[in-house]
Amino acid sequence: MKKIINLSFMFLLFHAAASGQPDSTRISGKTYPLSRWTLEPGIGLKPYPVSDFLVSNVLQWNIRKKFSLVSYTSYAYNNAFLRRFNYIKTDYNFSLTQKLGIGTSFYSKAASHTFSLLGGIQYDSYKETLEHPDFEKVSFGLSSVRPDIGLMYNLKVGKKKYFFSYRMYLPLYPYPFLTSDINAVDGNMANISLELGLGIRLK
Repeated sequence: MKKIINLSFMFLLFHAAASGQPDSTRISGKTYPLSRWTLEPGIGLKPYPVSDFLVSNVLQWNIRKKFSLVSYTSYAYNNAFLRRFNYIKTDYNFSLTQKLGIGTSFYSKAASHTFSLLGGIQYDSYKETLEHPDFEKVSFGLSSVRPDIGLMYNLKVGKKKYFFSYRMYLPLYPYPFLTSDINAVDGNMANISLELGLGIRLK
C-alpha cells in the first residue's frame, strides 16, 4: 500500500517538475486561461448499487501549470430514491467526505484535464425504522468513520471566469488498500461518483 502511494506521489512530482511553469498567472490569447485558484461546486450521483445524490465542491490551487493541490468536500444523500421499502422507512442516511490530494493537468485551447490522487475520511450515518402494522415500531441506527482513497478525473471547459466542469471519482478502497480480495471491488464500485458543476476562477 505504501509503495503504491509513494510511486504515485513521485510520478506526479516528477511530471510537475519536468513540465510545469514557475508562475501560474492567467494566460491571454487563444490558450487556456490558467488561474491560481478555482472553486468548483457541483452535483452528482453514485449510481451503483442504488442511486445516491450528492453535493460536492472542489477547491484547486494551481502551484504550477501542471501541478496542483486539491481539496474535495461532499455530502451524499444515500438511497435517494428508495427511502421506504418492505415496511422499512429510512429516517436518515448520509455520508460526509473530506479529501486532500495532488494532481497534474493537461491543456487544450478551451479545456483542461486534471488527474488527482486523493486521500481522506468519510463519515457515514443512517437510521431506519420498521413500521409494520403487525409489529411494534423498532428503530436502528449506526455511524462510522472510514478512510477514503482514490483517483479523480476533472474536466474543465470554458475560457472565461466561469466554466463547466465534469468529474469522476474512482475509489481505491477497500480494494487494493484494505484487502487484495477481488470480491472487495463491490465496495469500490459503490463509491464511484459522477458529477457536473459550474466552476469559478478566483485569481
